[in-house]
Amino acid sequence: MSFSLPQALVLLVPLGLFLWKRGRRPGPPMALRWALLLLVVGALAGPEWVLRHAGSDVVVVVDRSRSMPADAGRVASELVGLLESQRRPGDRVGVISFGREARVEQPLSEAGRFGGFTRPVDAEASDLSAALDAAGALIPPGRTGRVLVVSDGRATGADARGAARRLAARGLAVDFRHVAREDSPLDLAVLSLDVPAAVKAHEPFQMTGVVVASAPVTGTVRLERNGRVLVKGPFEFHTGPNLLPFRDLVDEPGLAAYRLTVEAPGDGVVENDVGQAVLRVEGPPRVLLLTEQPEGTLAKALRAAGLMLEVRAPFPVTLDALDGVGTVVLENVDANRLGEPALNALASYVEQAGGGLVVTGGRSSFGEGGYRRSPVEPLLPVSLEMREEQRRTALAMSVLMDCSCSMGVQVPDGRTKMELAAEGVVGALTLLNEKDEVSVHMVDTDVHEIFPMSPVEEGLPLDEVSRGFSGGGGIYVGEALREGRKQILRSDKATRHVLLFSDAADSEEPADYLKTLADLRRQEVTVSVIGLGSEKDPDAALLKEIAAKGGGRVYFAEDATSLPRIFSQETIAVARATFVDEPASLEAAPDLPLLGRLPALGLPQVGGYNLTYLRPRASVALRTLDDNAAPVLALWPRGSGRVVALMAEVDGEFTGELRSWSGLRAALEGMVRWAMGGAGEAGEGVARSERRGNLLRVTLDFAPGEALPGALPSLVLLPGDGRGSPVELPMRWEDEDRVVAEYTLPGSGTWHPVVKLGTRVLRAPPVTLPYAPEFEPGSGQEGLEVLRGVAAVGGGLERLSMTGLFLEAPESEGRVVLAPWLVGLAVAALLAEVALRRFLSGPRPRRAVAPSATAAVAMPGSPVPSASAASSSQVKTGAEAGKASEEAEPHEGTTQRGVDSALEAARERARRRMKR
Repeated sequence: MSFSLPQALVLLVPLGLFLWKRGRRPGPPMALRWALLLLVVGALAGPEWVLRHAGSDVVVVVDRSRSMPADAGRVASELVGLLESQRRPGDRVGVISFGREARVEQPLSEAGRFGGFTRPVDAEASDLSAALDAAGALIPPGRTGRVLVVSDGRATGADARGAARRLAARGLAVDFRHVAREDSPLDLAVLSLDVPAAVKAHEPFQMTGVVVASAPVTGTVRLERNGRVLVKGPFEFHTGPNLLPFRDLVDEPGLAAYRLTVEAPGDGVVENDVGQAVLRVEGPPRVLLLTEQPEGTLAKALRAAGLMLEVRAPFPVTLDALDGVGTVVLENVDANRLGEPALNALASYVEQAGGGLVVTGGRSSFGEGGYRRSPVEPLLPVSLEMREEQRRTALAMSVLMDCSCSMGVQVPDGRTKMELAAEGVVGALTLLNEKDEVSVHMVDTDVHEIFPMSPVEEGLPLDEVSRGFSGGGGIYVGEALREGRKQILRSDKATRHVLLFSDAADSEEPADYLKTLADLRRQEVTVSVIGLGSEKDPDAALLKEIAAKGGGRVYFAEDATSLPRIFSQETIAVARATFVDEPASLEAAPDLPLLGRLPALGLPQVGGYNLTYLRPRASVALRTLDDNAAPVLALWPRGSGRVVALMAEVDGEFTGELRSWSGLRAALEGMVRWAMGGAGEAGEGVARSERRGNLLRVTLDFAPGEALPGALPSLVLLPGDGRGSPVELPMRWEDEDRVVAEYTLPGSGTWHPVVKLGTRVLRAPPVTLPYAPEFEPGSGQEGLEVLRGVAAVGGGLERLSMTGLFLEAPESEGRVVLAPWLVGLAVAALLAEVALRRFLSGPRPRRAVAPSATAAVAMPGSPVPSASAASSSQVKTGAEAGKASEEAEPHEGTTQRGVDSALEAARERARRRMKR
């Protein structure tokens, strides 16, 4: 027996005294009152019954990184099955898989069988330390057990012995089972490819590759720059490191990516046969214009302004492509042409790296272009909300969601595709106003109604939509479209629309979809499709045909995280409330001079514009003179960079008089130059970056005699592909004029270090990690030694057999909480006491009242006795006094028996006090 709050037992003393003084009652009710007191105080003390044999917990931690053998998953599943078969009553088994991050595959369970590995992990790394911490978090405090690691020991990240010490402090030992690839007699690996930090355009330079061979071999060497082969030929490798010198010269500024590949017959580890490096070729900052009109008005104006211009069709930009770019210009570019990683890269480029961004308007830009709920939206000086007062007509929409089994697959952040789609639908529904109508159904091989066609003003069960679910089989497209037709024809709104969300690789049974679509078009109903996947998937052609014959749009979301943004884009397009397609005159705003000497009078009329709303603290240079008074040209600093938004179309159907405006070229040049001046120069400091293995070291050296900063700089690491989040680290003083920061790179890829010094930034040379550190040259014995070191911290063992693991694990002390039982008994005791006192007990005894003399009270008009009479009346013999006492006793008894309530007793006591 133990108590979680033994201090509560002290309450027995004052409460017991109070009960004895004020609550005494003869008979069984008093015993029940004492029992009630003991039960209530005992429940407050939190009693627990300790069980000495409550079983043990075993968490199996499985390495699923790329360095593991191909059958590692099967071997781990078999080991888990053997452990589950040995469970005793109270024993539990849990499973955690890990790569770059740890995922719980199965919580601790006393019953059932492990169903296999389903959680996605990034196999580019093997963070054993994080996995051990996750195992410790899975075992609750107070429980004992062990951790079993199934790995090859080629761990990355922090030293796993630190996590093992934390487990050992709780009495949890770490055992291991070494599962690794067989050692190959030959391993040819590119150890490094060293290039200068930066060179000038047309400047010759030398680079060196280091290749390690475990045995002499003749192989092939190939060196590429930006995909173009520079060198290819045979090479005689000897045992140990081999140096390969190369020379090159780059004509254009920007980032040059080099790739060194070696090949040899019999190489057992092909993952480390590649070396990569990036070289910064310095030059004036460039302007990157993404447009469908390479010879349009905007491109001509920027060329005429003397800017170093690079014009390209919209593509998925990366930070590698943006190195050396001062400003990115998006001319009426749909966000889907860029993709979710590119949008993330643009956000990091502006906010962290201090780049400039200019966005121009049109039907494919801003809200209608899919930037609502995108990473770029917070960068803009205008908000992309859809306000109710701008809606022209009410609409009705039927949403059909694929809930087949493929929607249950998880994305890297742990959410399922269904959850992301449901989030997108909820976001789209919140854009509707009270006059609209909507229905939501989920479809697999059958239709599952979430809610039928309903007015928005009556309230929508958004919580039911957000939960979503994953059914079975594929989506029956024909069944979905028929349900959409039934729902949408219930509405008489002027705009009626059906939105189908389906897996582009698993859309089945179209059935009579052509007839359904024809019926909908006759009723002036449009149909759009959001396909999860790419245009190359097997059912993509069907989805395109549905959208084409339905008079709507088709979207393909290769990245499931883009679904919320695409659902919002389609809703905005259907509502037709964010683009004004009527001519509007312009007026100059006070902030127009920020862009240079531009004429404030004689401004042109635009043929249409994207309707947006100015954000607080943003500057506006031009606005419309119509009822909207909307911003047409707005700008503001964002993070370390600057952003300009031009809501008018520069070269298109809605350009209007803007094309012939004399100040157009100066305005476009001013916008780009203002955006390019975002990040200030960081004084005379020099930022350098160096990679040693997977350890990145970045230093910032200050010029001698320069004033040192009052606050320490910070280092921000930006993933080059935009698929990860920026990482910010504090820097520390290493010398009197040098600060430094170090970071362990989690996996392969390119990383862009940015040093932030107050409001200024300095971009250090980018670095690249060609392959995960676990593929660095080495033998399986090295991984085994790592696992032995981790196990030795807490007394763990190498488990060649799973037999007896639970028998050797210490058993936990189970605890049964008794407070709920005591509360129940207390309630029963209270009810019993009330029943006994109310129905089975006699009246409560009262204390006898002492007799008192009765004083005469003079009535008005009555004679007042004389003093002598009063004196003589007080003189009595003993016999007379006794007689008077005998006569008074019946009177007092009668008075006491008449007091049959607490109120009467109080009145009697008051009368007695007044008579005294």
